[in-house]
Parts: sequence; C-alpha cells; structure tokens
Amino acid sequence: MLNQISNLSFKRGFEYTRKSIGEICYPGVGRPAGGNWDTGYTSFENNLIIFMNIGIPGKTGHDFDNYFDEQNNTITWFGKPNAHSNQPTFKKLLNKEIIPHFFARYNSKKPEFIYLGIGSIIKFEDGVNTKQGPTIKLTLTCNDAKEIIDFSMPSENKNSQKNELISNPASSFVMEKHLEDYMFKNWKSTVFGINYDIYENGRQFQTDTGPLDILALRNDNKEFLVLELKRDKASDIVVGQTLRYMGYIKNNIAKNNQKVRGCIIATEEDQGLRNALSITPDIDFYKYQVNFSLNKI
Repeated sequence: MLNQISNLSFKRGFEYTRKSIGEICYPGVGRPAGGNWDTGYTSFENNLIIFMNIGIPGKTGHDFDNYFDEQNNTITWFGKPNAHSNQPTFKKLLNKEIIPHFFARYNSKKPEFIYLGIGSIIKFEDGVNTKQGPTIKLTLTCNDAKEIIDFSMPSENKNSQKNELISNPASSFVMEKHLEDYMFKNWKSTVFGINYDIYENGRQFQTDTGPLDILALRNDNKEFLVLELKRDKASDIVVGQTLRYMGYIKNNIAKNNQKVRGCIIATEEDQGLRNALSITPDIDFYKYQVNFSLNKI
C-alpha cells in the first residue's frame, strides 16, 4: 500500500488546464500530445490525474452522470467506457497504490478544471449501465470538497451558499483562504508591506503551472516577491512549487534585470523543508501565529 503523500503539489479550489497540469508533471517539457491526456484520466508516476465533467459531456462526447452529493459529501465518478476493477489502473487505485487527484468542471467550453484534492474511495461497482455502455462506478470523498465547490464553482451550478460556512467549523481549505484574505487586506501592516506593494492582479496570479498566492513588487521596482501560503506545516514539496512560480515571473514578467525572491508562510516546517531551504537562498520562510483572546466588558 502506498503512503498517500503525492510528489505533485496542486492547490485545492484553484483552476488548472490540462496544459498547466502537464507543466507541473513534466517541468520544461509539458504534457504529452494526445493520448490519455485528452481523456477522462491519465497516469503520471504514482498519481492518477482525473478530469471529471459534472453535468456536461466531455470534449470527446462521452457523457457520464458524475455528481457531487452535498448531503453525504461524496463524489460519484464513472470510469471510461468498459472500464472495470480488474484493469491495472483500477486495481492500483483500489489497492491505494496510486494517488487519485480530482479536477472537476461544470462548463465544457472552459479549459479550466477546479482542483478538488486527493480522493478516498468508499466503494465501487462494476458493470454499471450508462449512456456510454457498462463501466465502473466509484463513490469517494475529497476533504473539504463542499467548501471548495461553494467557493469556486459558479452559483448556478450549486444549491448551497457560501454563507452556510459561517455556522460550520472552518475546514483546512477555508482556513487557508482566510489566511490569504488576511494577508491581502492587511498588507500594509505586514512585514512585507514596508518595502513591497501588491502587484497588479497580484492575488492568485496566474502562471503556466497554476496560480501563485500573492505577487508583490518592491517599492524601487527592482525585485518581485512571490508569496506561497500554507495553512499548517510546510514540506519540501512547496519549495519546488515556489521555484516554478519564481521561474515564470523571471521569464515572463520581470524586465530590466529585475530580481525575483520567494517566501513561504506556514505555521511550521518539517526537516525536508529546512534542508531544501538551506541551499535555496532566494526563498525565505516565515512562521505565522493566530492569537485569540477574550476581554470582559
């Protein structure tokens, strides 16, 4: 059984195209042309990348009844036509030998998919009849899927409202969004606001490998700052993620010898991150703390 820690780093609730996912899987090379990359799912090392259309047919014309059940917080996903549990891909998936990453969209005219996260299979059923013929049907969960869909999907495609979250405990996804909101709204009061201003469209700034959290530009216009925010402990995977964003800014945005620095913000770091940062002088690490107090009036 595989340790369910992926060597790929996607941001839950953010948009990715097949091309940008391919850039993450194959840095500097990009996704292979055609093949499974243009279908419902494809494998990369110990990962299964799943492109799930909900309520719409895919570009290949296949139309499955994939859906998200808000009441049970489960996702129903169908395999390709004639797929079944004895095929190598599904054997590995059910034995937890590969890690399933779920990307979903409600509009086939848009190339972007929303990343829901890593799925956990609850049950499966072979030979389920669909419009495309018999296939495998899987029921699974993704942590915080409801919150991600509420925040990310168009309102006409969902029944729940964002304000429902107020009455529920904050999930890890919501906590990370709150951290991003705080940094953005209180920028001038942070340590970065002294020397940097948030760059135009600098929140969730789009790159060819997905969006970075915050992009800032130093007051003298000589250096960009790429901020990557993590709700809790950060590992060495985030270093590679930050370097990809920094590389994009250097190659596509920076001009006239402008420099690019990176900064990772999290509650704590693991040993892998400490080792990686020790030989990456252009990336800083900051710990944040949340303080809570009660004052009697």
